[in-house]
Amino acid sequence: MGATGWTRTRLCRLACTVGVFFLLLLCFSSLRFQLPNSTCVWGVRPCRWFGGMPLSKEDAERKPPPSASPPSAATGAALLLQTPSEPQDLGEGFRIVRLQRAFAASLTPSGQILIREYLSGWKELIKFMDSLGAAFGLISGETRTKIAILQENQRGPHGAHYRTLQSMVRFELARGLVGFQSLPAGRPPSGCRTFLRLHRALKWLELFLRKLGTSPEDADPSRMCADAYQEALAPYHSWWVRQAAALAFLAMPSRRELYHILSAGGGEEGKGPRRLLDTVRSIAHVYNATQELYAAHGMLALP
Repeated sequence: MGATGWTRTRLCRLACTVGVFFLLLLCFSSLRFQLPNSTCVWGVRPCRWFGGMPLSKEDAERKPPPSASPPSAATGAALLLQTPSEPQDLGEGFRIVRLQRAFAASLTPSGQILIREYLSGWKELIKFMDSLGAAFGLISGETRTKIAILQENQRGPHGAHYRTLQSMVRFELARGLVGFQSLPAGRPPSGCRTFLRLHRALKWLELFLRKLGTSPEDADPSRMCADAYQEALAPYHSWWVRQAAALAFLAMPSRRELYHILSAGGGEEGKGPRRLLDTVRSIAHVYNATQELYAAHGMLALP
């Protein structure tokens, strides 16, 4: 009986993963996309190869890297369907201790939010999402793209302005780089916009991990994750993405398996709930500080 139940669970997860894949294939084959700049990047610049958008003179004259060729629609699909089998310098496996320390270190006593430490926390969250199965490849792939944009800003000529969230906001507002309505064609993705998308996703994971840490043993992680998503992220996503996310949540591991993942490398398994809630508190402190900063500048509703 136990073996049969285990087999049915695995088959269900496999079916859900395949369902996500075919749903996204249908999406790409039946719709003519106009992807936002924060999603579609080539060399950390807005790309125009979806939807028939014409290249600007600057982009047409700009040469791609020697080993690269202009992206195709298939490349774009691969980016959005990126799975955990395509790591991007994320190092060893997920450790909740590193996750907690990274977010705790990202908020200074004076309230400054350190972007490098914040992104380190997100890299651990990507590892956690990767451990949930290939169905979460869409979300983790999107997150990798946004991390790459912010890291490129830090390495660029204005990198000193991208050390803290506060300095980035001041710099981009002063230079008119935020784009409260839309970004002019050809302009690199806005750091403030990119960070806001990570901020919204962080609320989803904060809510889910909090629910997981305070839930009874018979609670359904799929339901908890879906509820957190509906509250924090669904309002900002298209119908297609919401359906793909709903299928991905159905393929989630059990509560017991999730606690095993969360306790790996983090001490005794019995300390899982307490350690998890400590981590959630660190994440919440950073989220709240970010929320206050964006609200003060009227940027919470950036497109």
